[in-house]
Amino acid sequence: MKDSNYKYEVIVVLNPKAESKDKEKTIKLIEDSLTEMNFSVDNRDNLGNKELAYKVKGSNKGDFWVFTIGGDKPIKSKEFKLFLNRDLQVIRYLILKI
Repeated sequence: MKDSNYKYEVIVVLNPKAESKDKEKTIKLIEDSLTEMNFSVDNRDNLGNKELAYKVKGSNKGDFWVFTIGGDKPIKSKEFKLFLNRDLQVIRYLILKI
Protein backbone atom coordinates (compact mmCIF):
# COMPACT_ATOMS: atom_id res chain seq x y z
CA MET A 1 0.00 0.00 0.00
CA LYS A 2 1.39 3.37 -1.02
CA ASP A 3 1.90 5.87 1.81
CA SER A 4 -0.27 8.88 1.00
CA ASN A 5 -1.44 11.98 2.81
CA TYR A 6 -5.05 11.86 1.68
CA LYS A 7 -7.10 8.68 2.00
CA TYR A 8 -10.69 8.27 0.94
CA GLU A 9 -13.35 5.61 0.76
CA VAL A 10 -15.58 5.82 -2.28
CA ILE A 11 -18.79 3.81 -1.98
CA VAL A 12 -20.61 3.31 -5.27
CA VAL A 13 -24.05 1.74 -5.70
CA LEU A 14 -24.61 0.29 -9.16
CA ASN A 15 -27.85 -0.65 -10.84
CA PRO A 16 -28.42 -4.33 -9.95
CA LYS A 17 -30.37 -4.94 -13.17
CA ALA A 18 -27.37 -4.07 -15.35
CA GLU A 19 -25.41 -6.82 -17.07
CA SER A 20 -22.13 -7.88 -15.47
CA LYS A 21 -20.08 -6.65 -18.45
CA ASP A 22 -21.62 -3.17 -18.06
CA LYS A 23 -20.84 -3.19 -14.33
CA GLU A 24 -17.23 -4.20 -14.97
CA LYS A 25 -16.94 -1.47 -17.59
CA THR A 26 -18.20 1.10 -15.06
CA ILE A 27 -15.81 -0.21 -12.37
CA LYS A 28 -12.92 0.08 -14.84
CA LEU A 29 -13.95 3.64 -15.77
CA ILE A 30 -14.08 4.62 -12.09
CA GLU A 31 -10.60 3.20 -11.49
CA ASP A 32 -9.25 4.93 -14.61
CA SER A 33 -10.77 8.24 -13.52
CA LEU A 34 -9.17 7.94 -10.09
CA THR A 35 -5.81 7.07 -11.65
CA GLU A 36 -6.06 10.14 -13.91
CA MET A 37 -6.52 12.27 -10.78
CA ASN A 38 -3.26 10.76 -9.39
CA PHE A 39 -4.93 8.50 -6.83
CA SER A 40 -3.95 4.91 -6.25
CA VAL A 41 -6.70 2.35 -5.75
CA ASP A 42 -5.46 0.52 -2.65
CA ASN A 43 -8.44 -1.79 -2.29
CA ARG A 44 -11.62 -2.66 -4.20
CA ASP A 45 -14.37 -4.68 -2.55
CA ASN A 46 -17.67 -5.93 -3.92
CA LEU A 47 -20.18 -6.04 -1.06
CA GLY A 48 -22.80 -7.62 -3.33
CA ASN A 49 -26.47 -6.83 -3.80
CA LYS A 50 -28.15 -5.28 -0.79
CA GLU A 51 -31.66 -4.11 -0.03
CA LEU A 52 -32.05 -0.32 -0.12
CA ALA A 53 -34.03 1.62 2.48
CA TYR A 54 -36.10 3.24 -0.27
CA LYS A 55 -36.45 3.01 -4.04
CA VAL A 56 -33.69 4.67 -6.00
CA LYS A 57 -34.32 5.11 -9.72
CA GLY A 58 -37.05 2.47 -9.50
CA SER A 59 -34.95 -0.20 -7.80
CA ASN A 60 -35.23 -1.69 -4.29
CA LYS A 61 -31.72 -3.21 -4.43
CA GLY A 62 -28.24 -2.01 -5.29
CA ASP A 63 -24.85 -3.57 -6.10
CA PHE A 64 -22.41 -2.02 -3.59
CA TRP A 65 -18.70 -1.44 -4.32
CA VAL A 66 -16.16 0.13 -1.95
CA PHE A 67 -12.89 1.65 -3.19
CA THR A 68 -10.13 2.66 -0.77
CA ILE A 69 -7.94 5.24 -2.48
CA GLY A 70 -4.95 7.35 -1.55
CA GLY A 71 -3.17 10.32 -3.03
CA ASP A 72 -0.86 13.24 -2.33
CA LYS A 73 -3.49 15.93 -3.02
CA PRO A 74 -7.12 16.31 -1.95
CA ILE A 75 -9.66 14.78 -4.30
CA LYS A 76 -11.27 17.11 -6.81
CA SER A 77 -14.73 16.05 -5.73
CA LYS A 78 -16.57 18.33 -8.15
CA GLU A 79 -14.95 16.66 -11.17
CA PHE A 80 -15.36 13.17 -9.76
CA LYS A 81 -19.00 13.71 -8.76
CA LEU A 82 -19.76 15.03 -12.25
CA PHE A 83 -18.20 11.88 -13.71
CA LEU A 84 -20.25 9.62 -11.40
CA ASN A 85 -23.48 11.51 -12.10
CA ARG A 86 -23.06 11.03 -15.84
CA ASP A 87 -22.66 7.25 -15.65
CA LEU A 88 -26.05 5.57 -16.05
CA GLN A 89 -25.03 2.46 -14.06
CA VAL A 90 -24.26 4.48 -10.90
CA ILE A 91 -27.42 5.10 -8.88
CA ARG A 92 -25.77 6.48 -5.71
CA TYR A 93 -22.29 7.23 -4.37
CA LEU A 94 -20.57 8.52 -1.26
CA ILE A 95 -17.04 9.89 -0.83
CA LEU A 96 -15.62 9.73 2.69
CA LYS A 97 -12.28 11.08 3.93
CA ILE A 98 -10.63 8.56 6.26
